Amino acid sequence: MYGTREELCEQLEKMFTSDEPLTLLVWTEEGIAVACRELQPEPEAAEIRAVMKALGAVKMADYRREGVTNATVSDLLTRQREAANQLVSVPAVLLSRVLRDYECELEHRAGQAWEAGRVEPESIQKARNDICALKDALAA
Repeated sequence: MYGTREELCEQLEKMFTSDEPLTLLVWTEEGIAVACRELQPEPEAAEIRAVMKALGAVKMADYRREGVTNATVSDLLTRQREAANQLVSVPAVLLSRVLRDYECELEHRAGQAWEAGRVEPESIQKARNDICALKDALAA
């Protein structure tokens, strides 16, 4: 299971009677970070939460058979990083079209921020940088 303490308590209440003996093992963000400290770079907060979510999705039969160790946690992070860095091939025309549409959406969001008297969010500039990097890759 994965969630906040309150959410997990609600799930446990639905699954078990109040007098049923249980053993509860808890993985926290700090515990995940410690388990992955040998990996470089060290995991970021978003990566840690993704590992926690993946651990929470482990089927009980798998958990009983294999358990969850530091090696398990470290392996999950490694697999997530590999998946995130997986290269894919797409037709250049499709990528160009998606980039154009995304660039228009970013301009719309920036305009909304400006109209509301807010500073343009940093996330918009980061996304623009991503678009420029992709356009450069397409041009190469």
